[in-house]
Amino acid sequence: MFHKTRKKLSYLYATLYFLLFSLFIIVLYFALVKLMENQQIQELEAFYIKQEHDYFEYANDNKKTVSYDPNRNYFYYIYTNDHQFIHGDESVRGLKTQVEKVFSQDRQVHDVVRRFEWQEQHFLIIKKPINYHEKVVGYILIGKSVTTQHHFFQKVSELLLLLACISTILIGLLSYYMAGKAMVPIQWSFDKQKKFVSDASHELRTPLSIFYSSLDILELEEAKHLTPFGKELITDLKDEAQLMKALLDKLLFLARHDQQQGLTHKEVLQLSTMLEKISTKFQKIMPEPIQFCTQIEENIELLGDATKIQELLYILLDNAIAYTKQGQITLTLSKQANLITIALADSGIGIPEQELAMVFERFYRSDTSRQRNGTGLGLAIAQAIVEQHGGKIYVTSTVGKGSTFYIEFPVQ
Repeated sequence: MFHKTRKKLSYLYATLYFLLFSLFIIVLYFALVKLMENQQIQELEAFYIKQEHDYFEYANDNKKTVSYDPNRNYFYYIYTNDHQFIHGDESVRGLKTQVEKVFSQDRQVHDVVRRFEWQEQHFLIIKKPINYHEKVVGYILIGKSVTTQHHFFQKVSELLLLLACISTILIGLLSYYMAGKAMVPIQWSFDKQKKFVSDASHELRTPLSIFYSSLDILELEEAKHLTPFGKELITDLKDEAQLMKALLDKLLFLARHDQQQGLTHKEVLQLSTMLEKISTKFQKIMPEPIQFCTQIEENIELLGDATKIQELLYILLDNAIAYTKQGQITLTLSKQANLITIALADSGIGIPEQELAMVFERFYRSDTSRQRNGTGLGLAIAQAIVEQHGGKIYVTSTVGKGSTFYIEFPVQ
């Protein structure tokens, strides 16, 4: 139990760290990208101020040319108000056609920022209007290659992701170590408590047996001299002693389960046959307002302890009868692939949703289901038996409509 809790805590801490660190990386990455982009836009706008006069220099030139220089940091293309090309300088041949495609959907002359990829290169372009006497007479497309920056941020993101994974593993290992240290005193106290429960259960059984035997002797020896009240008192004491013995037996079983004492006897059980026999017995004692139905598949086998499985079914059926006043109880056995499923559904009072997670806790009993002869250990023992067989048990319920207990065993 403590080992599982230790692993869960380590996983939880590592997951939280990874999520927080990843969030930090994402925010940092986009902040840096945005900062870099703003700086590049400012550079392009500064270049625009220098090149704006080219419109007036080449506007009346009949020869529309594009000069090429691969060493240029910036490229630009100048157009009239009706999108006629005037002049341009570029750093990549054929780039003009691609740039015009990017802005082909945007026919308005206003400030626009675009990013696009072409021939494994990344470009940033801005569109700025050209004004003359407070009138827009044209526009200019100015851009630069940001391939280097793109690759830089790509490498940085990969490095940060790798750093997040490595640091998460280290945090997970550190959390596992620290969780182990923190659980040492808790485990020591828990082990001490388990030992006390086990020892107390052992030690109390002997005086309880003597007490019960003494009551038998007293009842036989003094049968003629006892008053009716005395006989009733002895009967009550014997009933209480039986309840105490049953409680001690349950506590001793749970203590052994806590000490991970597994099944001492295993055999191949004809589970279908066992459930049929148990169903027949309970059919006879079922109160008349309740209908008992079964849906049991044939020839299903289980490797386990017959006594324990029978006790498990008795606990669940007793609970179903106790909390079902009328309606139907259905016992189902089925097998799918590598899973054997036993389901017990009733139409009883049901269990509130907030109590579903607590019904298998020891000594827990709902306020609506407290009984004098109940110990609150039945479902805890049922869960222990299921776990000893490598299975799991859970319940679904609706208040006023009933509950369904599911038991799942792996096929071995």
